[in-house]
Amino acid sequence: YARTTVRHGRALVEQQNVQLAINRMHMETEALRTYCLRAAWEMDNLLHESPNIILLMNYSSDVIQRVTNLNLDVHGAHGGAVPAYADKLVRDGIIWTHLAGDNTQRLKVMKRFPQKAA
Repeated sequence: YARTTVRHGRALVEQQNVQLAINRMHMETEALRTYCLRAAWEMDNLLHESPNIILLMNYSSDVIQRVTNLNLDVHGAHGGAVPAYADKLVRDGIIWTHLAGDNTQRLKVMKRFPQKAA
């Protein structure tokens, strides 16, 4: 989308604010992917007492919402018409939080984990 859409005489991908938003989306997505791989490794190696497994759901909900909001910025939602597919992503990101479970309850469960001595 950013490569083909032209605003103010330049492609969106050439504008610095769009580049920053795309880079931030990439950074957030890669951080989430790495965290997922770490949590999967911990489960495979029977480290069930690790808090990362519970925290992953909270972090993924936050990342999904941040990335979809940045996507709206790239699509020009600053007072303009929002494409239906971009708006649907934001809606799905908000619904994901509710489908994934109540994050507050998950954090309460986290507090019950025994803390390891450093």
